[in-house]
Order: sequence, then C-alpha cells, then structure tokens
Amino acid sequence: MDARTRSHNDYTVGWICALPVETAAAKLMLDKIHPPLRRLPMDQNAYIFGNIGEHNVVITTLPTGAYGTTSVATVGMQLLSSFHAIRFGLMVGIGGGVPSSYADIRLGDIVVSQPTETSGGVIQYDLGKALSGGQFKRTGMLNRPPKVLLTALATLQAHHLTEDSQAVGFISNLQAKLSPHKATKFTRPTQEDCLFQAEYDHAISDTCIDCDRSRLVSRTQREHQEPVIHYGLIGSANQVIKDGRRRDQLARDLDIYCVEMEAAGLMNDFPCLVIRGICDYADSHKNKEWQGYAAAAAAAYAKELLLVIAVDQINCTPTARDTLADSVRRFDVLLDLTAVPVIENFVGRQGELEQLWQYLQPRDSQSRKVAIIHGLGGMGKTQLAIRFARDHKHDFTAIFWLSGKDRGTLLQSLSSILPRLPEQSSTDEAMNDEEVKQRARQVLKWLAVEGNSRWLIIFDNIDQYFPFKGPIGDAYDIADFIPGADHGSIIMTTRLQGLTELGQSFPLYKLNPKDAIPLLLQSSRISRKNIAKEIESHPDTVALANRLDGLPLAIAIAGAFMRETGTSVHEYLQYYQSSWSDLQLQSNPERQYQQGNMLQTWMISYREIQKRDPNAAALLLFLAHFDNRDIWYELIQSSHHSSSAPIWLKRTISSALAFKAGMKTLVGLSFLETKEQSGSYMMHPVIQDWCIHLASREKNVDPLHLNALALMSVGYTVPRVGDRKYLELQQRLLPHAKYVGHKDWSEENIRVWEALHRLGNLFHAQGKLDDSVEMYQKSLAGKERVLGQNHPSTLDTVSDLGNLYRERGKLEEVEDIYRRAIAGYKEALGPDHPSTFKAVGNLGNLYRDQGKLEEAEEMYQQALAGKERVLGRENTSTLNTVSNLGNLYRDQGKLGQAGQMYQQALAGYEKILGPDHPFSLDAVGNLGTLHRDQGNLKEAEEMYQRALIGYGNYLSQDHPSILTIVGNLGGLYRDQGRLEEAEEMYQQALIGKERILGPSHTSTLKTISNLGSLYRNKGKLKDAKEMYQRALVGYENALHPDHPVTLSIIGNLDSVCREESELDKLKEACSEN
Repeated sequence: MDARTRSHNDYTVGWICALPVETAAAKLMLDKIHPPLRRLPMDQNAYIFGNIGEHNVVITTLPTGAYGTTSVATVGMQLLSSFHAIRFGLMVGIGGGVPSSYADIRLGDIVVSQPTETSGGVIQYDLGKALSGGQFKRTGMLNRPPKVLLTALATLQAHHLTEDSQAVGFISNLQAKLSPHKATKFTRPTQEDCLFQAEYDHAISDTCIDCDRSRLVSRTQREHQEPVIHYGLIGSANQVIKDGRRRDQLARDLDIYCVEMEAAGLMNDFPCLVIRGICDYADSHKNKEWQGYAAAAAAAYAKELLLVIAVDQINCTPTARDTLADSVRRFDVLLDLTAVPVIENFVGRQGELEQLWQYLQPRDSQSRKVAIIHGLGGMGKTQLAIRFARDHKHDFTAIFWLSGKDRGTLLQSLSSILPRLPEQSSTDEAMNDEEVKQRARQVLKWLAVEGNSRWLIIFDNIDQYFPFKGPIGDAYDIADFIPGADHGSIIMTTRLQGLTELGQSFPLYKLNPKDAIPLLLQSSRISRKNIAKEIESHPDTVALANRLDGLPLAIAIAGAFMRETGTSVHEYLQYYQSSWSDLQLQSNPERQYQQGNMLQTWMISYREIQKRDPNAAALLLFLAHFDNRDIWYELIQSSHHSSSAPIWLKRTISSALAFKAGMKTLVGLSFLETKEQSGSYMMHPVIQDWCIHLASREKNVDPLHLNALALMSVGYTVPRVGDRKYLELQQRLLPHAKYVGHKDWSEENIRVWEALHRLGNLFHAQGKLDDSVEMYQKSLAGKERVLGQNHPSTLDTVSDLGNLYRERGKLEEVEDIYRRAIAGYKEALGPDHPSTFKAVGNLGNLYRDQGKLEEAEEMYQQALAGKERVLGRENTSTLNTVSNLGNLYRDQGKLGQAGQMYQQALAGYEKILGPDHPFSLDAVGNLGTLHRDQGNLKEAEEMYQRALIGYGNYLSQDHPSILTIVGNLGGLYRDQGRLEEAEEMYQQALIGKERILGPSHTSTLKTISNLGSLYRNKGKLKDAKEMYQRALVGYENALHPDHPVTLSIIGNLDSVCREESELDKLKEACSEN
C-alpha cells in the first residue's frame, strides 16, 4: 500500500462497478492501493483508492441489490460531489452479449461503447413514447464520451491492429495476486461456450447439460481463447434481458453489441465510457459461470486504456463537474419567487422533502417525473413545494412556480415566464388572451427542447381538475399544460386524489407532535430555546397542539392570533373549545395560506361537492357528528332505524356501493382519509370542527336531527351477546359512544331513548360503569316520559340499571328495583315470559350477594326451570342462570354440583358464542376458582391464565373482569406460597377496582380483605389489621353487620388482634430476659 497522504482533489478518474465481482477485479488492476480518505457528509458511497500508471483512480460500487439506472446515477452524483477533480468516469463490468451477423461476439469478449453519428455509444432502449397500434418511439440521445477517452480509444484501436492487447497479461497478473482457490473465480471457465437458437428456451436445470444440443447455433471455432474487443453500441435499460427473441429484436432495431442495466443512468450525468465483459447471451440459458472472467477482461481493458492516456491530457481536460455545468448553463434561469406565498415558519417535513428529492432529482437520462403532493387544504402542500424549491434551487437549471387556481390564471402564469427565458427578446406583457396563449405555448416549447431536462415546474393548487372534453366551470385538464418532451421534473399540489393518475403519489398528512409543538411556539413567538421545558411547564401547549392534531393551517392561525392579541395558550384553548366559530371569525389567515382562514379555506371545495354530489355534501356534515377516527358503512347504515332519516341518507346507505360512491367524492377532495387496514375512513378533527360549525349555519341542515341520527346509528350498532366479533365491535364503538352519548336530549322519539339504553349496555360490558349509569338514567327518564313506567322497554332499562347498581355494591336500592321489574313484567308480558324469568334470576343474584343463599337458590331454580321450558337449554340466558347456580353451590361448599354447573355453562357458551366470548371466559375463570377450592392449583392457574389472555385481547386492563382474574391469581399465588407475586397481583387489582368500582364496592372490599390475609401470612400483623379494619367498615355499610362475609372479617380481625397481643407479650418477655 502506498502510504503517501492524498486529498480528494488528487483523484482524476472515477471507476464505477455494479457488482462485487466487478469491484474485486477493478481493485486487483490497481498498481498500488492508497489509504482511505474521510467520507464527506451526504456521500453514502464506499470507495477504494489507488493508481494505474500515473493516474489516481477512485473505485466505487452500487449498493447491494440496488441495481439499475437510478442507483448508478445517484452513485455517480455523490462521487462527483466528493471528488471535484474527476475528469471522466469508466463504467466497467459484465454484460449480456448480442451476437449478430455483423458481430461474432463470444463469452469472455469485451464490448466498448463507441459513438456513431446518431448515438453517443449507449442507447436507452426503454426511453420513449408509446404510440398507437402498440408502436414505441425512442426519444432522446445520451451524451458521447469526452474527447480524451475517444482519443484513447482511437489510439488503442490502431495499436491493436499491429500489436496484441495487454489485457491477457493483465488478467494473468490479476490471477497471480490471488491464491489458487480464489484465482479460479477470475479464470476462463472450462465450460463450453454455447449459443442456442433464440427461440429455444432453457431446460429446467442449473446448467445447459439437459438442453437440446441440436438447437445450438453453428459457429466457426476460434483459433485462440483470448478476449476479442468489439467497439459499438451498448443497449441499456432498467430490465434484465433473459430472452433470445427479445435480444435479437434489439439487435435488429438498434445494432447493439451488448445489453446491461446501468450505463444509461450515467452518460448524461457523468462524462464516461462503458466497458463490458461478456458473461452470457442475454437469453434463458444465462448463468454466473463466466461472470468472474468477464469482469476481469473488462477491467483489464480499462487498465490498458488508462495507460495510453498521458497525464498532461488529463490536466488539459475540464473536470466532469465543469463539463456538466457547461452543458446545462445555457438553460439557466434565476429563481423568481415574487408571486410565491411567503413562508415565515416552516418546521419538520424532512422525510417528505427527502422522498421528493429522491424521486425528482434531475437526471437527464430519465423520463419525466411528476410528483403529486395531495392532501387536505391547510396541510401545507404549497409550503412543502416552496421549501423544496428553495432547498434545491442550485440543483435545477430553472424552477417555475405556476398558480393553478383556474385555467386563465395558469395560462397567465405560464405566459409571464417567457421574458425570463434565455435569448428571449420579448419583455412586454401580453396584450390579449390570444397572445397569452401564444406565449404560454412558447414556454412549453422551450421546456421541451432537447437537452433542457433539468428544470422543475411547480403547478400549485390544482383543485379544478377535469380530464375530459368540455370543461365544467373553472375545471380544466392540467395535462394540457405539461411540456411534451419526456424529461424534466414536475410538482403538483392538490386536494384531489384523482390527480395521482398523472404521476407519483405523495400524500401529505398531519405533522407529528414533535414538529407540531415547535411550529405552534414559533408561530406565536413563544421562545423555542427549550421546548422540553416549555412543554413541561405549560401542558396547555401540548393540549392545544393535540387538539389541532398537526394541521399546519390551524397551528399557524392559532399562533398568529396569540401573537397579535396577547392571548395565552390556555385562553386560546378555552376559546377554541367553547367559542370555535367566533374565534375563527376573528382569526386572519397567514400570508403563506392564500386561500383564507379555517372558515374559508375548505368552503370552495365544499360548494363544489354540493354542485356535483349534494348527497355527499350532506353526508360530510353528518359524519362530523361521530367520533372522527373510525367511520364505516355498517355504522352509518344503522341510521335506518330512525323513522325520520332524510331521503339523501336513505339513498346513501341503500347499499355499500352507494355509500362508497359518496365517500369516494369526499376522499377525492381530501375531506376524509381511508384506513386501508380496516376499510374505514377518518376525518381530521379540525375539519370536524369546521363541519359542525357549517352545519349550524346551513339553511337546510338541522344539527339536532344529525345528532339524533348519529346517536341512533351508534346505539343500534351495539352488538347483541351472540353477535359475531362481539368484543371487537364493542371496542370499535366505544369512542363513538363517548362522542354521541354525553349530550342532553329532549326527544320524543323512543328510538333515541332505546339507543341510549344500548350505549349503557356497551359501557357496562366494557367496564365503563359511570358512563353506563349516565346512559341508563337518561334512557329511563326518557322512556318513563314517552312510554310510561310499566312499559316492557322501560322495565328493561330498570333491570339493567339494577344490575349495574348491584355490581357497584348499592344493594339496598336494588331489591326494590328488581321487584318493580318482576311485577311490571308479569303484568305486561305474563309470568312465563323470558324477561320475567330474567328478572327473577337477577333477584337471585342480589340474595346471593346478601348472603341469603337459600332464597337465592329458590330464585335461580325458578328462573332456570322457566327459561329451559321457554328458551331451551342451549340459550345464553339459560346458561347465565346455570353459571349463577354454580357460583351459589360453590358458596355453599357443594363443589361437585358447582363443577357440573360450570362445565355445562362453559360447553354451552363455547358452542353458541365461541371460546373467546366474555361469557365463555367468565366460565373458564369460575372453573379456575373451583379448581383452587379443590386444591388443584396447577389446573387453577391454567384456567386463570387462559381467561386473562382471552380478556386481554379485547378489554382494557382496568376492566372489572380482568381485575377479578388478577385478584384470583393473587389468591392462587398465596396458596402456593408465592407471597411476593401474590401481593403484586392484589395491589394491581386493588388499584384498578378502587378507580373503576370505587373503594366501597364489595369486590374492592374483598381484595382489601385478601390483602389483610396475605399480610397476616407474611407476619405483617399491623398491615393485616389495617386491611381488615378497612374491609369491616366497608362491608358493614355495603351489606349489614350480620352478613356472613362481615362476620368472617370480624373473626379474622379478632385473630390478628390476638396474634398481635401474643407477639407483644413475647417481645416483652424477651426484653425482660
């Protein structure tokens, strides 16, 4: 290794390879290897440094797996950005041979790109335009290699007419540097060089041993095995050719000698020559056997070529950077942002900017690139495009910003560019519409000039797209304004998703919180020096940022209002939540948002929807009355339960297809987003605020009616016990229930009150007991007023409210409620109605809680006999009573009978509802407790864990069912002597129950009592005494002093007090001794 210190500017030749085998061959051709240099920022290439003769060479390769023209262009640009003294490049490696009548190309031969009158030496055969009739017209021409390389080619060609090539010797030297084992990789294979007829496909085998040799092409045997050097055209494209027919077609059309995948991406961005060693025939018979030798042959020729170039020739050659700059300088146009919106605050979006750059960065050899930035109005599409233009104003020869507000504005924007173009004498403004059109056509013609390919056009606010003949209103076809040439870079900003048919989709979503908060602080002029401290000391800042949910327009307007009025973040948040409309009326739009404040910015799009699809416009306002995060067809379809659903809604929900048609309109204008995984939709919360504001002011919209429709939609979607995906649907509905339920209602429509009852059931099942009480109480008040106190529907609500009170430990209030329900059902429905039996069973549950076990058993048996007679044994209501009987038998110590009941209930639930339904899991948990009572602790733990996992899939961690199982696990661990784990379980259950059920609930008191017993086992008598005392006070209030559970607690407390007294006496005696 040469240890002399060199800099990046000492290297004048860039050598690029695509594959590791090519890079290895290149490295072995170096006369000396130089020490590595520090890699510059933003350069991701890996380099090998060395020299060949007097030339310092830097070798780089493409990233593994990243092949093709795009990847090589990126590598080449990064190489030139780090090594400013590079004069030219060599693209050296393997390729597929294209034998023909004019070129006897064999495996191991070398093909060198040589220009012709009509080609620069490399042809990109997939670059062009599709014509009618399936024809394809190739367009554009790639650049020629620089003069210094063409001179070297001529010199070498002349030399080889009289002298042998040095390539064979260089290959031998390469092999000599390696061990015999590694040298075989670069040795000419012993495998026969077989060229099969183009139409004959390869047999199924790794080699051609099974191929039909009668299909071989007959060729004269060569007198030597040295590589033959061919000079001609090379075909390049982003595709591997493995078809002899396709290969021969390209040969006939283009007269090419070789095909490969990288060179077209380099020729116009890096002055270079392409050298390829032939490793296959680009047909189905290709394999990797010849790749090492072909790579060595190509590298050997490259070395021989460099050795005929004198150093002074290199020094007299312009750098590659200067050559490229000269070629595009005649198209340079200074960036003019006079008509562009001012951007004062731009935060974040680095990922989006990088994605745009990766797609749009100018590469002359690539086809035209169109980036469609689409999203909700106010999301910052224009700001992103302008920031991109400013960041890359030196990377493009010209950048033009065009307003696409309407056809006339766009024509005027295009026309105004003409005086800024090079070599244009016109400086006057257009005098009439015809002259505006003519000047616009001249601009488009200039953009299509051959070689003028490094420009960027930004078509801003293309929100009036109509790609059909006969425009509607201000709508027009933006495709009419795209330059005809297949080059250049284009950005379009739009709210219309449909515009993505013209290019690559770049959806723009809300800012993430780490960018939204700095934007809010920056817009309001609050110090950004210590954002973390600001967030910690002012939680309202986070709350406001969350409320605005990353919408840049809303954040900028909020910041401007606070800045201009001296309003604090806390005050603004209060105004936003209580006086949204008034606040927005007083908020001025920022200059960078030219379409107005939040009241104005979406109105144009909304009015357009009203004209085109009035049903979709009405649907948008309706959807705003649900939770915004998850909206789906079946939810909205449930509004059909309302007898007063409007005609437009009935049409919209008539079928899933009709619903999707309306949603397509709203998604198309970015009012909604699709959630691909769930097939549902979401609405930005600020759009929701705007829609609710609009609904309150539109003449033909009744917001109260929309609220009622939304309530009925949610209520009538609440699943019944046996419904498919019961728990999943419950969880999905919970946010909607919270959104629609907590409102004041004065409706006479009974379906509103029934919907509230169903929301109460939902909240109850999900462990949201406070919410459930509110819903039941509202429903009961409404039903009593509309239907009367003894209507069956009213009694249903009475019963469910009683069940909830019982769960919360309000036992004294419950008996009267249950007796009212039983009496009411008997009078309205008869003594043998299922509702009557259900109410009797509920009374049994109450008696069991009160310790009245005989009375409880009487109620259960009465309810069970009636249900089995009327509903049958395999009915969930019947099975509920069977399960309750099992609980009663366990309380009575009849463990065998309890087990029979639990097994019967579990088998029935699993058959009807499935093993993961809460009722099935409840039965599993009950069996676990029974096993524990019987001393089968291993089986008990298995049951508890099974239930816990099942609940955890669908219920929150503070759901009463989960907390019960956690508490039971604590008892099990205590029985097993795992006291630390037991305490952890008890504490977890206690914290959850105190929060969800309250400190006085009997289930909470049971956990407190269990903790007392655990502390007693651990010898912590003081802590045990404290727990028992808490439990005793609670049970005396919740049950009564003579209740068996209360008496049990008194006994435990007495025992602890005696043990504590005896311990004190023992300590006293020990101290005396």
